[in-house]
Formats: sequence, C-alpha cells, structure tokens
Amino acid sequence: MKNLKCFPFERNRYFYGKLLSVDDFETEQKYFNDKRRTVNRYLLGTGVVCGLHVVEVDDETVSVERGLALDFAGREIMVDEPVIRRISQFEGYDDGPEAGEAGAYYYLCLEYREEAAELMHNVAGPQEQNIGEYNKYRESYRLFVTQQEPEQEIFAPDQLYRERRVVYSGEGVCISQVLLRYLESGAETALQIEVEKTGRQQTISFEYELVLSSMTCMDETTVKVHFDEKDYPANRIYHMEIPLKAAYVNGAEAQAAVLPDSFCLRAGDREYRPKISAASRTSVSSRDSFEAMQEEYYKGAMDHIINHTFQQSIYLARIYVVKAGTACMIERVETLPFQQKILHSDISAAMIGKLTDDVQKLREKGTSGAEADRKAAPHEQAPRIASGEVVFDLADVKAGQTLLSEEITHGLGFARVAVILGYEAENTDAEGSETVFGDPGVFSEDPDISLGARVNAEEGSFVIGVKTRKETGKGRLKVFWTALRDEASKTLARRKRIFIRPDIPSLFAGQSIVFTAVLEGFEDDRFTWQVKDSAGGTIDRNGKYTAPESAGVYQVAVESAAYPEVKATTFVVVQERNND
Repeated sequence: MKNLKCFPFERNRYFYGKLLSVDDFETEQKYFNDKRRTVNRYLLGTGVVCGLHVVEVDDETVSVERGLALDFAGREIMVDEPVIRRISQFEGYDDGPEAGEAGAYYYLCLEYREEAAELMHNVAGPQEQNIGEYNKYRESYRLFVTQQEPEQEIFAPDQLYRERRVVYSGEGVCISQVLLRYLESGAETALQIEVEKTGRQQTISFEYELVLSSMTCMDETTVKVHFDEKDYPANRIYHMEIPLKAAYVNGAEAQAAVLPDSFCLRAGDREYRPKISAASRTSVSSRDSFEAMQEEYYKGAMDHIINHTFQQSIYLARIYVVKAGTACMIERVETLPFQQKILHSDISAAMIGKLTDDVQKLREKGTSGAEADRKAAPHEQAPRIASGEVVFDLADVKAGQTLLSEEITHGLGFARVAVILGYEAENTDAEGSETVFGDPGVFSEDPDISLGARVNAEEGSFVIGVKTRKETGKGRLKVFWTALRDEASKTLARRKRIFIRPDIPSLFAGQSIVFTAVLEGFEDDRFTWQVKDSAGGTIDRNGKYTAPESAGVYQVAVESAAYPEVKATTFVVVQERNND
C-alpha cells in the first residue's frame, strides 16, 4: 500500500456470482485508505500532530517522545513508544560532518515505512519450493539523521501570510529577510532581517543595500542594511527591522531587492564579497490583507498540494554536535527547525480565543486616548503629486488612429486626480526635439496629434490616449504626465463598509439588546443609530435597542458620521412575551 496517487477514486461493485480476486481486496483497501489520506492531506496538512518532541537525555543520547504525524501523502506516522538512542546509532550518522568541524549539526528526520509481517505457508504456492507469503503489512516509521536540507520548500502555516527569503548562507551564518506577502495600499510594515549563527566563528558583521519598488523607507527608495554583532547582546539568532511603507498603488508587486555587488560579510579577520541575487516580494492592493490571503489560498491550494506530492521527510530536530575522534557530543537540540506542525482544532480555538482577548484589551486601553491622538496627529494623507512618462511607437500609425497606454497607477490614493500631459516628439527625419504641454493646436494650425487621459478614481489609475491627425511616419512619441490629487475631494468610500452585530436578532416585547457596528476600511467610530419604523422601538447613540410592546419585524440602521454614504441595516424580530 505504498501508493502516492489517490485520484481517481474507485471502489468495488459487488454482485451475486462475482469472483473476488486479490486485486478486488486490494482495491477495497486502497479506496478507504485514499479517502482518509486525502482528507488528511487537504484538510489537515503535513507535519507533527502531537508529541514527537526531541529531548536531550545526556551528552550523546536523545529521546524521541511518542506522537503522531502526517506525511506529504496524508499517511499517518505513529510512534507509540519513546525512542531513546545515541546519535551515533541513527542511520546516516557516518555520512555526517568530520571531526573538529565548526558548527556541525544533524537533522533528525522521520518517514513513513511499511513492513511485511507474519510469514506463513502459501497453500496455493509451489509445494516443492515451499515458498511462504507474508500475511500482513505493518505500518511503521523510519528515524534517521542527515545533513541534507529539504529538497523542496517545506510548507509552514506562516508562509500563507509572510515570505522568508534567504539572502546569504555560508561561513557559519544564515541571513534571511521576512516580509508580509500582502499589504494594503499605503500601509506601514517592517522588513525583518534574521541573522542566525550556525558556527563558532568570531564576531560577524555585514552590510548590503536594498533597492525598493512600490515601497519606501523614510520616503527613500534605497536603504542600507548594516549589522554588527558587537552592537547586540551575545546570542545565536539576532533580529532587526527596517520600517517600510507601501505605495498608494493597486494590484502591484512591491519588492526589496539586494543590490548584487553591495553585499559584504566580515567574519573575524576575513572579508567576503559574494554576488547576491535575492529579493523579498509582496502584493500591494486595495484589498484587506486577510481577504487577499484567503482569496489567494483558495485559488492556488489545490495546485500547490498536487504539485508538491513528493517524497519529503518530517524534520523533527536540528541537533548541533561536537565531534572529536570517535566521540560525538550533543551541544544543543533545536526542535522542528522548519515548523512542520499541524494545529489541532483545540489549540486553534484556544489561540483564537487568546487573540480575541488581547485585541479587546488593546481596544479598551486605546479608547480613552484615541480621540486625543486623532486631534494631536492629523491623519496621514497620500502623496499630492506624481509624475512619469510613457513612450508610444508611431511607426505605421494611420491618420485618425488612437493609441492607448497600459493602465498607469499614479499612487495618489483612491481620490479624484487631475492629469497634465505633455509630449516630446522624437523623429528620425528631424533634428532635435521640443516639448509641448497643453493644447498642441496653440503652436500649430494643423497639429499632428491630440492627447487625453481617462482617470479611474476607484482604482487609483488612469490611461493615456494619443490620437494621430495624420500619418507621422517612423519615430516615437514620449508623453510626460503629472498627476495632482484634488485636496478638496474626499477619499472614496468604495472599500469602507459597516456590519451590524448581532444580525437579525430575536427579542421579546420590551427586551433590550446592544448592537455593535463592525468597521471595515476606516477607523472613525462616530455613528448615527436609527430605528426606521416610528413604532419599532428606540435605540440610543451607543447602540442599545429597546423593543416595543407590540410584536413585529422592525428595521435598525447605522450610518457613519464621517462617511454618510457608508451605512448598514438589519432587522429585529420582536415576539410577544410568553406569560406562562
């Protein structure tokens, strides 16, 4: 039963008179195994479900505690008793690091394995050869050590919302960048730099330069990363953060790319200058980051799982060792180095509950000072001006033909903007060029072209159109654009929504309930509550609704004071009181 392909599902069809063969019985087992393993893989994932903690027993021995894991094919791996073993007794030990090697370590891995069991006589086999057959398969496991990194990227839950990119690994140090995968337009975030020392070399320091696109750091598009271990308390893993801000764009990929020749690492007295090619990327859009994460997951989860059905071990621990001659001493044990674990429903519910409590405490703590903070610090606005250029190819363009540019994101937020256009004609038949802004007819009674811009305020973008009045021949047209945001216009409320909780409650006559307005896309919590029906009860400014004495269905509405166009409604079902 070592199949790795579950699809398509097939099961036996029984009928009277059917001759059952070995193939039929194996099909029966395969059907139910495949169903269960598909649920395991697609619904639960891959990794440790519980237990399997690796504990250092003494200087040479570790214990793998009992536990359960699911592998890449959804197969259950059960370790029913603790496994206590010396490092030197694990399979793969002899292929490890040499004695005296600095920063030496092993990965302790777990894999699914099946074993044939219970050899018995085969009554249908050749009697003269007396060949037996195994009666059962015993599902087991294999524990081994290796120095090999995972052949394929190991999936961990945090990869759904953040990307880890290794910038450099070598000389006893691993430098990584961690960035959120999804950002809202104009949102602030931080690029995390993680420095892990895997060896015992002397103090390290490094520096390199990042080039930013669709993001800025202190209004700059380049930032210098500098790290010196002397500036931090001695540790094995160091963290530093670089503040970033996403541009006011929609549907763009932002990145922080390492300038190839800028990397310099100093380890002790030695200096290394490898050529680095690494970039951290994130998607910037008008969508909420949680909404974007869910949408992308459901679009690509099926393809990801199918394309990643490969032989992959579960990495239980990274064990750092010191080898001297034939002795191998354990220095430290790092469990689940690649975070291969599955969140059980109980722990997931506990984590969500804890997170809810923390958020509520933060809200309560920040309520008193929220209004003062808003008055003291005005809301940060999007940039007021942006500019750029677009080149049109005029070769073989006919008279009266209109050329359109690609959708251009101006980065000024979701508001009304004015676009000023100018052009510079570059023609191979003429010497020199000139730049014209405004109406080209002012300078020529018969202008060659006319320009226009079509602005899409809801997407924060625009399109430039060029219409030729006569054939221009060979050449190019360079169009310069400048976008100005209208300060008098309000930011569009396209993504601002209010939800009323609870939704459609049921009350007895005269009973009260408190409604809560849940915001999406804005923070101004000033609302106006209203009961649409004059005889439908009352509601105060805090959302406390009191039902009338008469039964019926009544409508309750809430409207934002800052954005009157943003509103929501719900209904209240009022029942007569039961005097019994």
